[in-house]
Amino acid sequence: MSDSQMVEETGGRQQESQQQVTALPTINHRVLLSLRESARVIGIKGNTIQRIREMNHVKIGLSEKQPGCSDRILSCAGSIANVANALGDVVETLNDPEGESSGEKYAFHFLNHILPAPSKDEIKDAEQLKNIGTLRLLVTSSQLSSIIGKGGYRIKSLIEKHGVKIVASRHFLPDSDERVLEMQGFPGSITNGLIEISEILLNEMDISFASERRYYPHLRSTREPNANPTVHDRTKRNHDTVSGESSSETGKATTADHVIVVNIPEAYVGAIVGRQGNRIANLRKFTKTKIIVEKKSENKTDKPIDTKQTRVFTILGSHMKNVKLAESMLLKNLNAEIEKRESKTKS
Repeated sequence: MSDSQMVEETGGRQQESQQQVTALPTINHRVLLSLRESARVIGIKGNTIQRIREMNHVKIGLSEKQPGCSDRILSCAGSIANVANALGDVVETLNDPEGESSGEKYAFHFLNHILPAPSKDEIKDAEQLKNIGTLRLLVTSSQLSSIIGKGGYRIKSLIEKHGVKIVASRHFLPDSDERVLEMQGFPGSITNGLIEISEILLNEMDISFASERRYYPHLRSTREPNANPTVHDRTKRNHDTVSGESSSETGKATTADHVIVVNIPEAYVGAIVGRQGNRIANLRKFTKTKIIVEKKSENKTDKPIDTKQTRVFTILGSHMKNVKLAESMLLKNLNAEIEKRESKTKS
């Protein structure tokens, strides 16, 4: 075989191997962390998160720290095995052998562990007991249903097969359709459990609903008892997107969405949304944004409309100009509807 043929064959094998690598299915997991945990994951000058990123070949970053919030979201994207290994490293990083933060209680109760710490009766080796860690995985309702399985057979299998404890929070995280799926065990066991969970989610992606709202750290907007809408420009980040080119000092993702929250008086919500949601759907399409309308409270459905009651419209977009345009058009539609009703009253 000539040298040129050998080079061509070697090059062909490299291309095939590259295609195989790129063909691997990818997953994006989101994890809830406290501020102290976030600092440990980032490490001094971002060294820890950079090491996890480089060792596991994943895109990993943390959401921006929001004033008044005690939590941040860690997002990790890549191949199933790489993401599971990276999150296993995160669990190992967060392990607290001295138990300094084990008794810490948070005002944001989702940060408090659901599962009790393992006892010496369960794990008699004191050194092994120190290696037990916890991961707060964020999952939507449809994802949780897939993980639990019919009659709970899947989650029981995960627990028995990988030697981990798994439990879901009873309540949704604020203003979202996500819950905390808490996993407790050795970092390696959690890694193996995550690989199987990722495979379950990817195999049943077609049943997931795009309309399910993702959680992002934020302070709940205060409702003003007046007819004028209150606008809160959070300029927060949507943490579904992760960048591999994160800041080494902060570990924050560099690509994220902007968010603006608008309070619309309850009496005008129907007109703003339109018949069968057509008006708000057209606004979403025109501005290339996602607009989430807060559901009406069940206990208010039979009561007459309170003119002081408002509903939250959350606008999300990858470009601030689009989000601002959607906000402007939303308020313009509201003002037009107010003027229309006032003119009818006068006539």
